[in-house]
Amino acid sequence: GELGRGAMGVVYKGVDPTLHRIVAIKTLPLSDFEEEEDLGVLKQRFFREAESAGQLNHPNIVAIYDAGEEHDLAYIAMEYLNGENLVQYTHEANRLPLRHALDVVARVASALDYAHGKSVVHRDIKPANIMLLKETNEIKVTDFGIARIISSSKTKTGVVLGTPSYMSPEQVNGKKADGRSDIFSLGIVMYEMLAGQKPFFSEDVTALLYQISHERHPSVREINPRIPPVVEKILDKALAKDVHKRYQRAGQMAKHLRKVVERIDQLKERKESKQ
Repeated sequence: GELGRGAMGVVYKGVDPTLHRIVAIKTLPLSDFEEEEDLGVLKQRFFREAESAGQLNHPNIVAIYDAGEEHDLAYIAMEYLNGENLVQYTHEANRLPLRHALDVVARVASALDYAHGKSVVHRDIKPANIMLLKETNEIKVTDFGIARIISSSKTKTGVVLGTPSYMSPEQVNGKKADGRSDIFSLGIVMYEMLAGQKPFFSEDVTALLYQISHERHPSVREINPRIPPVVEKILDKALAKDVHKRYQRAGQMAKHLRKVVERIDQLKERKESKQ
């Protein structure tokens, strides 16, 4: 059955006949791409990206089992996730408690650190690509490599791919995006989860891209005064416009976030022991 529609195409729920496990199947309708001679290149890129994403083996990254093509449809079979993405937790009325939000971001940062160590950059970190599983509360990052597959191919409908709100200044300016670009995008997700609004927002795409490139984000503590200064410091470092002033490795960001989570736990224990 159909699970939904994503950047690539339709996502289906299926069963692996050999191992009898439920899988999610993401499809890419090759017929949607306008240049016939580009099809070979697109297929090549599709399998290369699926292969590099398939080599990622981390508890916070969705597992990829297989990739192939049937007629004019390319597909990737991956771990089926029973959960919801983070989009609903970016609204002010539905924010996660601070500790939970920081823990989620730390897990995503760890997943990115692992992927970057394998030379795989995500390029499209956003709440819709981060899943919170129902039973275990575990976090899974999805769609590694998908942005790369699509970004340099023009679709017939002329759709602009990539999500402008979560782009890094490098992506906005058409420069090469490395792991530090993912860190910036994760900073935007973190900001949204803590503030209940995006740090950069405009109905006009050009104005939005200008903000990302040139304007400082509003202080998260002005919007949500309950955020500790140490958390704002981590956030500001992730959102540094200058790539050299940003966290250089996602693992550093994860480490700093975990320290704050530990501190929250210690304070809670102390408070409970006094009661």
